[in-house]
Amino acid sequence: MRIADQIRAAIERGDLRPGDRLPPLAQIASEFGCSRATVREALSTLRGQGLVEFQHGNGTYVRTASLDTWMEPLEAAMLLGHSDVLHLVETQSAILAGIVTAAAYRASDTDFGKLRQALFQLECAVPQGEEAISTELGFYLELGACCGNSILENALRVLLEAMRSSLRLLTPVLGPSKELCRQVFDCVVNGQVEASRDLLLSHGDKLRETVLSLYEQGLT
Repeated sequence: MRIADQIRAAIERGDLRPGDRLPPLAQIASEFGCSRATVREALSTLRGQGLVEFQHGNGTYVRTASLDTWMEPLEAAMLLGHSDVLHLVETQSAILAGIVTAAAYRASDTDFGKLRQALFQLECAVPQGEEAISTELGFYLELGACCGNSILENALRVLLEAMRSSLRLLTPVLGPSKELCRQVFDCVVNGQVEASRDLLLSHGDKLRETVLSLYEQGLT
């Protein structure tokens, strides 16, 4: 059973309760006999499912349960056909455009600090592979957390694992989205609402064109 599945099972059994702090990364890695990077990815998955939350400088905690918390992400296996990937990139672009619009209106100085840290982690990540994908998704999650709209944030969390699958398909073709995230960060910090929205919509158009191109080549 994957690390994320085992931690989720512990939460569902009540072994880990809302508000409980998870052990440090090193301890979890030792218990499961894996690397810290593997643990980080597992915790990112759980965060995407709304089960845990990261408190900067204070560790990872089990979130308070709610109906939204237990919503399962879309199954990635359902999103491998080209038409489904097209629908996914259209949906994620619309949601992210809404999130950055709200963030540009509402984000505070504290939010800017968290976004800056998420951007730094993205820029330090290896350009290809799971680390790049996880840190890009982490940046989007921070955007969702500071947008002030819980519906948009939850919609992003529900789509998160499906988005991970689409990034695995598209990142090798388009490369990492570091520059996009830098531009989005600048727009949000400067309150540039329309510019931030247009960035995500334009990126969505590029993703859509790439999916169509891959389909024409018989790669999806």
